[in-house]
Amino acid sequence: METIVQAKRVLEIFKEMSQIPRESGNEKGISDYIVNFAKNLGLEVHQDEILNVVVKKAASPGYENRPSIILQGHIDMVCVKDHDSNHDFSKDPIANIIEGEWMRADHTTLGADNGMGAAMMLAILEDESQQHGPMQLLFTTNEETGMDGAFALKEGQVTGDYLINLDTEVEHDFTVSCAGGCHVHVNIPLLRDNNQPGYDAGLSITVTGLKGGHSGIEINEQRANSNQVLTRVLYDIQQQYPVSLASFEGGVKHNAIPSKSVAVLSVRSEDVAAIKALLAYQEKQYQHEYEIADPGLKFVVEDVATPEVVYADDTTEALITYIYLAQDGVHSVSKSIPNLVETSNNIAIVRENAHTLEILISIRSSNSNSLEFLAKKMMLLAKALGVSAERTGGYPAWEYDKGSKLEEQAISLHNEMFETPANVNAVHAGLECGLLKGILPNTQMISFGPTIVSPHTPTERVHLPSVENVYIYLKALLEKLQ
Repeated sequence: METIVQAKRVLEIFKEMSQIPRESGNEKGISDYIVNFAKNLGLEVHQDEILNVVVKKAASPGYENRPSIILQGHIDMVCVKDHDSNHDFSKDPIANIIEGEWMRADHTTLGADNGMGAAMMLAILEDESQQHGPMQLLFTTNEETGMDGAFALKEGQVTGDYLINLDTEVEHDFTVSCAGGCHVHVNIPLLRDNNQPGYDAGLSITVTGLKGGHSGIEINEQRANSNQVLTRVLYDIQQQYPVSLASFEGGVKHNAIPSKSVAVLSVRSEDVAAIKALLAYQEKQYQHEYEIADPGLKFVVEDVATPEVVYADDTTEALITYIYLAQDGVHSVSKSIPNLVETSNNIAIVRENAHTLEILISIRSSNSNSLEFLAKKMMLLAKALGVSAERTGGYPAWEYDKGSKLEEQAISLHNEMFETPANVNAVHAGLECGLLKGILPNTQMISFGPTIVSPHTPTERVHLPSVENVYIYLKALLEKLQ
């Protein structure tokens, strides 16, 4: 693009990164790429056992006494594709398709979250004309699946007066606080019975066509959760017709609102037409309910082979009752920060394991007491139904350090450079700054980045002029920081 001048190298590096598989948990290739990138520049680089990378670069001449700076971003990406895509994230490169001012992938997530920030860091690293104080670059792993990389960092592994995180997704937004969170794993014993006599037909029901999206950033949109919609539908069918549930699965990522869920039922052939009619009616009801938030919602009903084995009644009842009653979506809003979701819940994944049906729930909050309440509520519901639940993956909120010197300088410079004023906000999502504060308690932190639309979905795209603007701004900020 003609508008991309200074950030041209950023896009070149991002394209190189897009050739390397980097789904959370499969980051050896991208981590090694960064190590080799730094070594080729003759810089000091360290790769730890969890594949985090720290690169150190001395201050520019005359900048030795400036504050030390950490640039930070994560190198993994959420890998989600359209349901009819054959893309293999373990080996296939991610397409970088430019349409006008935007870049997208080919029916998959793009990985601009947080690959574009990492590409900016590497471009800064190799730019010998860039003026800056003592600088360290921290590339973390497994951010999207639980911030494992940030969790594993040890005190002294990275140091700095200021930390700039490049994982905010709206140009001109400056994030200064984020939510903490945890997961609740509900495990229902997976008991099976032989199909009952007279149940001589099979039906597959799919809830699909939903937007999905980031379960923190976009939870305020009140989009449909395919797991809960399908459960509501199954409950209503059960009230009118004798059916047995043979399978249920939905959702793919803990931090994505599930956009597709599928159940298979064993039914009586004489009830098939009536059940299909009920589902056609129900589809219209749900389309009306979500006509603003999720206008693409649809039910796909198909005849399938009669299941030979079905879930035992106790398994079915626990599954449907739990998901039907469980909180989903926005739980509470902030009383102190306008338009900020304070606490939310996402019934993210339902899947069969060897001996259990697992329901994975993702809870977020910027208020620790509210987080505790909702987590305990989800655990208590499981206990009331006689099934087990385990809480895992807790990470802390990043509390606002109001009036920091870093924030003051960053906002002042931004407002000098751009007509659009800076927007200082908090985000209802987990950023690694919350964890990094644990080992860097005296480091002032701020987060910004280019505009990324629909992260964690196959319609993810990044606004290229914002990449240019953010990169120009980042370069100026590194030079100006005092």
